[in-house]
Amino acid sequence: MKLVIALSALLSSAFAALSINNPVASTVWPADGSPVTITWISDDNTVLTGTVTVQLMEGDDANLTPIMIIASGVAASAGKVTFTPPASLVGSRNYAVRVTSSVDGPHYSHSFAAGNPANTGTATPIISSTSASSSSEESTSDESTTDKSSTKSSSTKSEESTEKSDSSTEDEQSELSSDEEESETDKTNKDNKTSEEDDKSSKDDEETSADDDEHSSSSGASRTQQLAIGGIVGAAAAVAAMF
Repeated sequence: MKLVIALSALLSSAFAALSINNPVASTVWPADGSPVTITWISDDNTVLTGTVTVQLMEGDDANLTPIMIIASGVAASAGKVTFTPPASLVGSRNYAVRVTSSVDGPHYSHSFAAGNPANTGTATPIISSTSASSSSEESTSDESTTDKSSTKSSSTKSEESTEKSDSSTEDEQSELSSDEEESETDKTNKDNKTSEEDDKSSKDDEETSADDDEHSSSSGASRTQQLAIGGIVGAAAAVAAMF
């Protein structure tokens, strides 16, 4: 089996511009959560073009099963990718890495050992690093959307509160203006009433003065009449005395 995988890797190197130089047959990935690095090179020293998808495979050479996508959309010219093997990885010596180029297809590494020996059973596909990253991005996007919605709602409530406050202020100003107008009207009415009372008082004074003048005139006429009568009586007495 190892010979077949080695031949596959050799053929990939012979007929492609890309070959994987880590992991190799003697590689053992740690199971303690330490990160590992997968590397590849250009066979003819030219700059690699396109992108690559890196996958972890498991099984014999005739039946390699994809276990997880380690990375995708990586620039081929980068030449490497680093990731941390999951703690749930089943212990096996039949793991391999496949690097699929967008330019010249898939390339395979030698088989190597990885996973926790305490995890027994058959290796099964697990959540890929790419999927986990996408899930995290979606979660972040949801949280961002929720924050925007909350901010918008708070902003809307704040605007409504401001509008209510402005409306209340306008009402108070309107009421104050109305009160001032009423006060001015009351003052004007009061002034008019006072003026009317003054006019009436002046008219009464004029009538009183007229009455006094009339009385004075009447008294003078009466006195004149009395004096005239007195004169006539005196004259009559004088005439009587002569006879």
